[in-house]
Amino acid sequence: MARPKFMNLFKVAPVLLGASFVAAQAQPVFAQSVESSEQELLQQIDEYNNQGNSNSLNQVNSVFQLRDVSPGVWAFEALRNLVERYGCIAGYPDGTFRGDRALTRYEFAAGLNACLQQLERIIGTGGGIGAEDLATIQRLVQEFEAELATLGTRVDNLEGRVGFLEDNQFSTTTKLSGSVVFLNAVAFGGDDGDLGEPDGGIGFVYDAVLDFEASFTGRDELKVSFQAANFDDFTVNATGTDDAALDNDEDTGGSFEMEDLIYTFPIGDAVTVAIGANDFDPDATFDYSYGSGAELSDYTIDGEEAITDGEGDEDDVGISVNFALTDELSFGVGYTTDDANATDPEVGLFADYIIATAVNYSGGAVDFGIGYTLTQKGTNEFTRADGGVDSLDSTKNAVGARGAVRFGPSVELGGFFEYIDINEKNVANEDIELSRDGVSFGANLAFFDLGKEGAKLGLAFASRAFYSDVDVDDDGGDRDLADDIADELEEDDRTWIVEGSYDFPINDNVSITPGLIWIINPARDSDNSDIFIGVLRTSFSF
Repeated sequence: MARPKFMNLFKVAPVLLGASFVAAQAQPVFAQSVESSEQELLQQIDEYNNQGNSNSLNQVNSVFQLRDVSPGVWAFEALRNLVERYGCIAGYPDGTFRGDRALTRYEFAAGLNACLQQLERIIGTGGGIGAEDLATIQRLVQEFEAELATLGTRVDNLEGRVGFLEDNQFSTTTKLSGSVVFLNAVAFGGDDGDLGEPDGGIGFVYDAVLDFEASFTGRDELKVSFQAANFDDFTVNATGTDDAALDNDEDTGGSFEMEDLIYTFPIGDAVTVAIGANDFDPDATFDYSYGSGAELSDYTIDGEEAITDGEGDEDDVGISVNFALTDELSFGVGYTTDDANATDPEVGLFADYIIATAVNYSGGAVDFGIGYTLTQKGTNEFTRADGGVDSLDSTKNAVGARGAVRFGPSVELGGFFEYIDINEKNVANEDIELSRDGVSFGANLAFFDLGKEGAKLGLAFASRAFYSDVDVDDDGGDRDLADDIADELEEDDRTWIVEGSYDFPINDNVSITPGLIWIINPARDSDNSDIFIGVLRTSFSF
């Protein structure tokens, strides 16, 4: 009669040994689990599915292999017993046990499986469990009776929820997410200079984005985004200068249009490739940071974007490749062209192009990158003061740096510098060539968790590229025309843009960001009055 009783104990032994494995690491784990909400259940499913290999467990043969477990630890004897007698305790690859942290379901399953396999081996070789071990099992049954019952119920609940999600999921390969931004803005200032006083009406505009992200191998991603927006250059029209442009100032006439169509995939462990067919930038795969202190102005965030996407259009297509040279150092190269060229058999992919390259370092508290971009975007129309229109072929070379430094978890300083050289040729009179160069730069400061966890106070400034001199080479062409064009291209003063914002999260999905933008010497002319733009942005994510 002893045999059936022993087999009944064997059926529960793995669970009980698993419970002792849990008890040895963190006694309050199951009690905490009882209080978890339904949202935490879904988070557990997601975390379990996304559990990586970086924290995989390794079997140990002696408790002394665990360098953070000393004889003075209260659970030392229990751990030694499980390791040396049953061989069913695992440690992390770095030789630690981490007994003071909460246990994940993944780690619990690893320990439970190890104990089950070891008991099967003992039974298979004719071994047995002594009276002392049986007493321990009985004690654990009594001690963890409520927790084990709760665990079984929660596992059943999780299985039911997973089954429901699998039966009702949007797609087996695709995740849908989205964002909506409502923005109120008003411009005000003096009436001096050519710009005059800004229109003072309060605007209300929106930007809605739906992202479909699919993966077919677990390492690749196909992203399809649709956007509906009606910004319609509200602040630009109100002030008369594009210095007032806001970040992501898009307009689709209120209809959803395709924004992104990008497929990203790895080649081995060190190479990432992205191919884009709409609104694609050549630096799409690059690793870099400008800092986090700029939120509102299109220019305080990343300047003229001369070293990121040149003069990229919304319908650019191309390829971007990033090479991880080390864990911290990477090299990127990208190429884009207008999709009008890509769909025209007489032109093709290799005309009016942008080539971007960059070396980026990201390690610990410092991000730093240097980049170079060549932009050959063909013909641009230029209107002179006398109303005449000239077409100029433009070639732009830009080199610069961007980066960020974090001072602990609460403060980050970022910034950028761009040197831009532009060479242009008159299409109608190719003897007329013009060249100019200028610099753009900026810095920003972010204070995280100020006033509330997840909140951010941001301060930023930027100076737009300033072209004070234009060199003219007429080479026998129309000198008067060349001088007229040069006069229009030359700029009088440097424009400065200063911004302050406070991003306040209402919850995980809703945030409110009030801010103020101050534009000094707008339109590169100190005769113009300074412009101020008040902004209130409400963001929703789902």
